[in-house]
Amino acid sequence: MMRYIVTVGEHINHIFREKELILPPRLKKAGIMIDSAVILYSFRRNAKKDDIEKILENVQKAEKRFKSKNIPVTSIEVKNPYLFQERIREFEKLIVPKTVINITGGRRILGYELFYAAIKVLNEDPEVVESIFYVTEDGHPIELPVIDPKARLTPLEVEILEIIQKAEKPITITEIRNALSMRRDKPYPLSLVSEYVSNLERKGYIKKETRGRMKLVTSLI
Repeated sequence: MMRYIVTVGEHINHIFREKELILPPRLKKAGIMIDSAVILYSFRRNAKKDDIEKILENVQKAEKRFKSKNIPVTSIEVKNPYLFQERIREFEKLIVPKTVINITGGRRILGYELFYAAIKVLNEDPEVVESIFYVTEDGHPIELPVIDPKARLTPLEVEILEIIQKAEKPITITEIRNALSMRRDKPYPLSLVSEYVSNLERKGYIKKETRGRMKLVTSLI
């Protein structure tokens, strides 16, 4: 089960495509279920009445669509969005295990604040945020790597990341270990490789997902 956080403004085309909730392909394939939703919206300081009414109408449309899928939804008007650090702290509290974040709609500042809130949460626990994504005009979600700017990669992390990036599909940790051992012409313990993969996930470069008994790794950059 997962929480879906989304920003809403002039439309809701970035949330639903026909009757389906928009999610990144890898989450669709995994068959994940959304069990709660949070809608964030904000008005410009000198917003006209028509603009306010349009946004509220879209919020109501989104609420109705979530409820039609039996997904409980909470809508929050974000006031004073330019109080950046305060909003980040508020948004951190909304991010629970596990959360997907759609930053496409609404005011750009809300997307930035959600993104930075996700970085702070991921630094504490990389398993909490499942995905942050942006939806293109034609309805295709693009996952964004949540990379901590303070996080630097070790030479071994760089090499493991290269192996993951060159794989044409999600790769197992065993396959990463085998490729690394072949590259360096010496055996590597699976536990060590697994630790480095977890470090890469913590730094926002890759994502691990479980399919059946397998744990697969995908590059996010």
